[in-house]
Amino acid sequence: MTLMNKPSTTSQVEEQTTMTTASNISWTFDQLLADCKVGKKAIQLIADIKSILVTEDLRYEFMMRVPFDPTGYDVFSLVHKMREEQLTANPMPDDSFLDMFMLNPLESLRQYFKHSITPYHIDRMKQWGIDIKDVMELKKTENMIHFDHAMMQIYCR
Repeated sequence: MTLMNKPSTTSQVEEQTTMTTASNISWTFDQLLADCKVGKKAIQLIADIKSILVTEDLRYEFMMRVPFDPTGYDVFSLVHKMREEQLTANPMPDDSFLDMFMLNPLESLRQYFKHSITPYHIDRMKQWGIDIKDVMELKKTENMIHFDHAMMQIYCR
């Protein structure tokens, strides 16, 4: 009798099923970057990955969608496609954003724009006299806009 003809027991089937579920497979940022061959010099791409793939589920989904041997362009494109999907499917409500902005401007902007935001962005916003309500109004009309572009558009008005 060969191994292929051997009937499986219920416990063997359950064990095989549980071994392949998403909850058992997770990627840390370091593993994800290594598997996707993202170099340490790709600072902006790394920052984007960290700001968009914030949960184990999102990292798992990303790794299931990325090609087997991804190029830098494949990784970049998929990260930004997932950003757009998250902004469309699960946008942060404006009132929640405002409440959070009062407590933690940096983290609230990261979640609102699903983009890498640094303390420098906050300082620039203050230096340019940009009101957060103007940023929110612009984002209502251009949901996929990046924070940098929003600030430039408001500043140049």
